Amino acid sequence: MKNQIIELKCIDMSVDGQGICKHEGLVVFVKGMILDEVAKVKIIAHKKNLAYGIIDELLIPSKYRKESKCPIAYKCGGCDYRHIDYSYQLYLKKRSLINTFKNFNLDVEVRDVLPSPLVDHYRNKTQIPVKDEKFGFYRKNSNDIVEFDQCYIQTQLSNEILKELKALILKNNLDKYLRHIIIKDCMGSKEVMIALIVSRFEDFSPIVEPLTFKYPNIKSIILNLNDKDTNVVLGSEEKLIYGNPYVVDEFAGLKFKISLKSFYQVNYQQMINLYTLAKDLADITKDNSVLDLYSGIGTISLFVSKFAKDVTGVEVVKAAVENAKENAKLNNITNATFYLDDAKNPMDKYINGKDVVIVDPPRKGLSSSLVESLKKADIKKLVYISCGPATLARDLALLKEAYNFDTVYPVDMFPNTVHVENVIVLSKS
Repeated sequence: MKNQIIELKCIDMSVDGQGICKHEGLVVFVKGMILDEVAKVKIIAHKKNLAYGIIDELLIPSKYRKESKCPIAYKCGGCDYRHIDYSYQLYLKKRSLINTFKNFNLDVEVRDVLPSPLVDHYRNKTQIPVKDEKFGFYRKNSNDIVEFDQCYIQTQLSNEILKELKALILKNNLDKYLRHIIIKDCMGSKEVMIALIVSRFEDFSPIVEPLTFKYPNIKSIILNLNDKDTNVVLGSEEKLIYGNPYVVDEFAGLKFKISLKSFYQVNYQQMINLYTLAKDLADITKDNSVLDLYSGIGTISLFVSKFAKDVTGVEVVKAAVENAKENAKLNNITNATFYLDDAKNPMDKYINGKDVVIVDPPRKGLSSSLVESLKKADIKKLVYISCGPATLARDLALLKEAYNFDTVYPVDMFPNTVHVENVIVLSKS
């Protein structure tokens, strides 16, 4: 069947943005195909019960199909929805969420997805692999690098800095030591951090003066050593070669120090909407003691501290905890306390006595031990912020014997991609 061209209609969309078709009982995944489209599809891979195809000729295009501005979108795989009208992207994300919760037998209402104020150039963190003089993004499911002149989701300033940085690195023959580039563009304060992940510490000083002269917004340049053959991007050893070991961003009247390893939401404008929604749904008052697990640099903790009696943050990354403590002092906030601990460990000592618990875990969701602690805890409300719909649904299915919940509020933090953030409030049964 491989290389055969067959006419197919898209009857569904997968969670990773592929069109789902059927042919004589065989499920066929087609990259770039939109729901209800009809196309001649070339089969590129065939397994026992499924196949993969690409569009050979589009016969009946969706009315929601649009021309993608990005010449590499189809290759890099970062923006699986770039060829789809934004309003329909939101519909597809809601539809995918509904299907995910149904698969876990969860009876929840999924609200309309809150649109992002920016659809392009919203991403404030850029991560670029470097290999064989190529600077770009990994091709989907591959280690091949797709080069680009401009990325349409990262900030314009990041695009400009990357272009200049690439030229300086090649000019000084430093690319052979370079594995990744990370650029953090603080959209509230306009400060920029650059991290060069290197296989060994070499003299990168020739790039510093011309780069910082042209872009005075750059306040930090860091070398990070990663000499291990691994998929993990950052190593443990750092060397500061310019400015401070952090940048400072501002939002909602607060200032935040951000170090290289600190997590910070990539969509600045939508972050404020996300945290406001979570705070409002939790109905936090001055009588409430709040626990913020996976607290990072304290963004959520310090944001809700002005509405709560007190806030406790717990985070596993040491640099982030130090940032959080510094950020509390920076903002003259005295009712927020931060601890270094792993949410996989018993959390009862932090949970006991709290009225509201906020969790914002990584995509893998909550650990089984934390789920058990939350099930037996005597708390009024649990606010779950999630970037992984499947693990959110899994955890809700585990928590439903101890909590009531009925509504999921999706927030589009990642326009033009398949990803969506979600907020749900659980109340003790």
